[in-house]
Amino acid sequence: MGNRLDELAHRLLRVTAYTVMVAILGITLIVFAVGVYDIVSTFLVSPYQVRFRAAFGLIVECVFDVLLLLEVYQSVLETLRHHRVPLRYVVDITIITMLRETFLKYYRGSIQPVELLSVTVLLAVLVVTRVIVLKYSPDYFEAKLERVRAGE
Repeated sequence: MGNRLDELAHRLLRVTAYTVMVAILGITLIVFAVGVYDIVSTFLVSPYQVRFRAAFGLIVECVFDVLLLLEVYQSVLETLRHHRVPLRYVVDITIITMLRETFLKYYRGSIQPVELLSVTVLLAVLVVTRVIVLKYSPDYFEAKLERVRAGE
């Protein structure tokens, strides 16, 4: 009885995650389309308007939102599949969030050179961390073990 209840809970969680993700992605894509329309209309009406930068910043924000939501979605699916949170998804989400916030500050014109340098260093550390995580992940060792077994 406990296994059936666990299966039902996992199915319900999976269906809920799919539904919420589809709704959020739909809303984000609508905002993205509105931003594209705003950029095109701004450029056609007056290409030298200051609003162009703000509209392009909105597009960048929406693109990073979609990427962030996709990474969170993949993380949820992997967690449901393997019953653990893969570290690579946490690092990916952190990298995308850092890039999103940096670009938003850039398009608002409020980023300082010291901030940009510190974000660059932090992103470099996160990229090295991601490479290490991929190199030494449990999936890597399982695949290597399978290759060794197949060679015997």
